[in-house]
Amino acid sequence: MILNARKPLTPFHFINKGELIFHQGQPFKGYFLIKSGVIKTSRIHDTGSKTILSFKITGEYLGEIMETGQGKKYSYSAYATEDQTVLEFIPWEDPSLFRLLGILENLHFELLQARVRLERFIEKDSEERIRLTLKDLAMRLGKKFGSETLLKLPLTHEDLATLTDTSRQTVTTVLSRLKAQNKISYSRGRFLFRNLDTL
Repeated sequence: MILNARKPLTPFHFINKGELIFHQGQPFKGYFLIKSGVIKTSRIHDTGSKTILSFKITGEYLGEIMETGQGKKYSYSAYATEDQTVLEFIPWEDPSLFRLLGILENLHFELLQARVRLERFIEKDSEERIRLTLKDLAMRLGKKFGSETLLKLPLTHEDLATLTDTSRQTVTTVLSRLKAQNKISYSRGRFLFRNLDTL
């Protein structure tokens, strides 16, 4: 874990897949700018259930403050999903105006994502939420090859279920249907979309 009380924090950090950057409830020390790689963020609720919040990409910031009786804490946990991920640490005490504007822009994007997720939960059925979430991820994180888009992401059926507020069984059913319709093919950590416009 990067945030270790026994080690001084350096400006740049190089981490590998699966490594924890900071843990929910850990004392807040600052933000991280993603220089390369993809980061998964998640939150554990009082009931013990886990929610996948988002996947963050190069140029976005990590870190959200939760005020508690014991001071400022991180409100979620963050993990690297790729090897050779590079992060830049930005101390809480000294963010420049330029950094602050970037952090505020990132916060605005997170609020927009939360609103979209809530609206989809209210207005869309489970299959449509799954299709739209896959399309969003492919557009943000995927690579185009002609009309096809390849998304490399360690996204399990359980992860996709929490992202879309549905069940693992429903995710499996919808993915199987999309595969039978030749709209996607998938294997562990890889999704190939034939054409996002017709997904």
